[in-house]
Amino acid sequence: MGFWRKSSAALLASVALAAGGTVATATPASAAQACPADNLCLYASTGFNNMGLRTVKTSECFQLAFYNLIDGDGILSYRNNLSVKAVLWHTSNVNLEWVADGTISAGSFSSNTSGNFSDAVLVCTGGRSPYWSQA
Repeated sequence: MGFWRKSSAALLASVALAAGGTVATATPASAAQACPADNLCLYASTGFNNMGLRTVKTSECFQLAFYNLIDGDGILSYRNNLSVKAVLWHTSNVNLEWVADGTISAGSFSSNTSGNFSDAVLVCTGGRSPYWSQA
């Protein structure tokens, strides 16, 4: 009887160890979302999580509200795999002129913008002048 008890205990210990190893190496639920080649990706969370906008267009403007990127701190991470820059814009309160908030260079990325683009309401790619797009 002692042999079976020891064998069962060893088997259970092996299964528990294997299961524990599996749990320890599992992919976390908040894994970063990849940005494909030739795309601009803007994320509402740090660490490339919660992708709001993904585009391949190189001469277009996008209203960030349509992509849920103006609530909270706005764009909190980005990856620009396009061959062109992207410029973030907002309008001034005084004369409603466009004001640039920053530029995302071609090939650049940031996993944490620290809310530096929190005023932006529009992003334009490829040097396109800002305008209110339909979507």
